[in-house]
This record gives sequence, structure tokens and C-alpha cells, in this order.
Amino acid sequence: MKQSLGLLEVSGLALAITCADVMAKAAAITLLGFEKTNGSGWTLIKIAGDVASVQAAVITGASLAEQQQGLVAHKVIARPASDILQQPAAVNVSPESVGVKEDSLEDTSITETAQSEGLDSTLCNLCLDPACQRQKGEPRTLCLHAGQ
Repeated sequence: MKQSLGLLEVSGLALAITCADVMAKAAAITLLGFEKTNGSGWTLIKIAGDVASVQAAVITGASLAEQQQGLVAHKVIARPASDILQQPAAVNVSPESVGVKEDSLEDTSITETAQSEGLDSTLCNLCLDPACQRQKGEPRTLCLHAGQ
């Protein structure tokens, strides 16, 4: 039987896990995974199964998310292309496989710059006055020149 794809986007990871649990209990589906989307803490739940099961599961999950005021979007794709259901393999990249050069001119200039700026990191980043006791990250009111 042809697999279908169900997508449910909700606000928050806790709600996504709750919806996935309800969806799995409501119908015979396969949970493909969760995906964090960009912005607003949204999470996408991806499921697969036969068309009727996926539709029932997505409707159940969407109704729960709507009750919790966390529903963003939902969609059922009845017969997606075969490439859509396949997940790309994760690629682990190590520094050795990339071939990082240790003796480059850029590395030494960055190191020299960082060392010369080492003394400046203790100065106040607002007034840059060496007499100011405020350090970067402290409240602005501690700066000698805060009232000026």
C-alpha cells in the first residue's frame, strides 16, 4: 500500500511530544521524527502510514494542539514522491577530513590581534577610559562617565 506523509506544526517541543503521543495512539502510523523550525519555537512532527491512518492521526493531533492554543499548521500528502519520504544521511565532518592548515598567515595575524587586545578586554567598553573600574558585562551605572 502506498505510504502517505503527515505534517503537524505546533508551538513548543512539549506540545509536539504530547501531540505525537496522541497521534500514535489514535492510528497505526510511523513517527518519522521531529524538526525544530526557525523562529518562535515551532516544532514540526512528521509521520507516515496509510492515507486513512495519517489523516486520522493528523486531525487528532491538530485538535489537541488547537485546544492548547499551539496549532500552527497541518498537512497530509496522500501519495508523495518516493524521494520525499527518504531522509538524507547525516554527514559527520571532522577537522582532519577538512584539512585545516595550521601554518597559515591568517591564523598568526588573528593570534597577534587577540593577544594585543587582551589588555583592552578588561577596560570599560563604553568609555574606554583606563581609569574606569567597570568591566565589560557589568551595569552601565558603574562607568565613571555614566552620567555624562
